[in-house]
Amino acid sequence: MCFRTAFGSAEGESEVLVTIETLQKVSVSVWLPTEAHHQLSAVAATEGVSLPVLARRAAARAVSAPDGRVGLSVPSVEAVQELRAAGYEVNRLLPALDGAATRAQEAVIATRLEAALTHIASASHGVRLPASRDAVKPVGHDNVHGVGRERWRLVRVTTDPGTATCWALAATAAGFRSPANWVRDALAGAHGLTVPRPPAAVTIEARAVAGRVLGLLAQTTTALAIRPHLGDVLSGPAEAAEDALWTSLQSLLDHGGQPTARR
Repeated sequence: MCFRTAFGSAEGESEVLVTIETLQKVSVSVWLPTEAHHQLSAVAATEGVSLPVLARRAAARAVSAPDGRVGLSVPSVEAVQELRAAGYEVNRLLPALDGAATRAQEAVIATRLEAALTHIASASHGVRLPASRDAVKPVGHDNVHGVGRERWRLVRVTTDPGTATCWALAATAAGFRSPANWVRDALAGAHGLTVPRPPAAVTIEARAVAGRVLGLLAQTTTALAIRPHLGDVLSGPAEAAEDALWTSLQSLLDHGGQPTARR
C-alpha cells in the first residue's frame, strides 16, 4: 500500500512517494475441548498473556523438539531396536529347535533360547512408559464439524507467513495432517490439557514390535507343549518374558497417546 504527500519549499513544491508494506498475517484455528479451554484460560490469566500467545509459545517449543512433540511419553528408538533384536533371536532359534535331531541338540538350543527369552524380558522394560495424563481419556467428542461442537472452543492464532510455513513443515514431520491440530497437541503437552493426543511414530512402532514378539512367545509356548522335557528350563523364562512384555505393551497403549486422536 502506498500514498503520496506534497510539501512546499523556497525552490517549489516537491512530491514524495511513501510506501507502507502491509504485513500479511496467517490465521490458524485451534479448537480445544471446553474443559481444556478453561484450563488454558486459567494459565493465561496467571501469566497475564492471551491464549494466542500461549499457543505461539507452545508451537515454538514443539518446533524445537526433536520429534515435534511436547511433553509426550515415548520409548527411545534404541529401546525399540533392542526389543526387536531380542525377538529376532527367538525367531531364529524356534526353527532350529524344530529341526533338532537329538536331545543333546535340543538341550544346546534350549540354553540359547533361555538367554533369548531373558533378553526379551529385559528389553521389555526399556519400552515401558510411565503413567501420564493420557491414561485418563477426557470426556468429549473429537469432532469440530458436527455432533459435539458445542463442547469445543476456538482459539484463533495469527502469525506471519514464514512461521506458518515452519509450523506446517513441523506438523507434517510429526505426522499431523493439520497444523492447527499440531498446535493443539503442543498446547496439550505444554500445559497438561485434557486433550486426546495421537501417539508418536516411535510409539506406534514399539506397539507393533511388541505385538510381533508376543506372537513369537506364543509359538514358544506351543513348542514347549510338545516337548515337556524342556519345560523345567524354558517355562519360567517364557512366562517372565510374556508377563514383562504384556505389561510394557499395556503401558504403551495407556500412556503413549490415543490412536483415534485427530491429526
